[in-house]
Amino acid sequence: MNYLETLKNITKDNKRKKENLILLLILLVILLVSVNYIFNSDENVEETNVEEKIKEQTSSISIEDKISEILSQISGVSEVSIVINYANEGNTSVVYDTKETMNEQGSVTSVEKNVAYNEKSGEKTAIVEMFSAPKVEGVIVVAKGVQSTELKQKISTALGNLLGIASYKVQVFEK
Repeated sequence: MNYLETLKNITKDNKRKKENLILLLILLVILLVSVNYIFNSDENVEETNVEEKIKEQTSSISIEDKISEILSQISGVSEVSIVINYANEGNTSVVYDTKETMNEQGSVTSVEKNVAYNEKSGEKTAIVEMFSAPKVEGVIVVAKGVQSTELKQKISTALGNLLGIASYKVQVFEK
């Protein structure tokens, strides 16, 4: 009975009533925001996982490793390290299965889009429609054996042609 009497006393006091109402409203807002976040994050996780899987499939060995390996085959050049600066991360477009629902008049009432997958041996992979490579801004190369200006110029020109950038955006340094 003490609890019931305490509740009655709290509701009788107008100041307490207002404080409790404000506290209740704040708790409801927090609850709504958290529920919204939980349900929206599940949808975003699927899209993010698709993009991550596509990136893993397309870049098992990085371009820096491939270029380092090629440059280290040049006579007198060894221990090559490369850093490539990108302006953007590129763009991957996946194929979607689209399901449209039409009403009696023939107009579309709803559209449902799901990522299309290929399934091989129990593993799903998203079907990639288009992949655009990231835009290269500049390159730094550090290697042993690149003292001569002529060799530095050849490496700059080769990397400029390979990556589609001007050779002045490639800097070559002696290790």
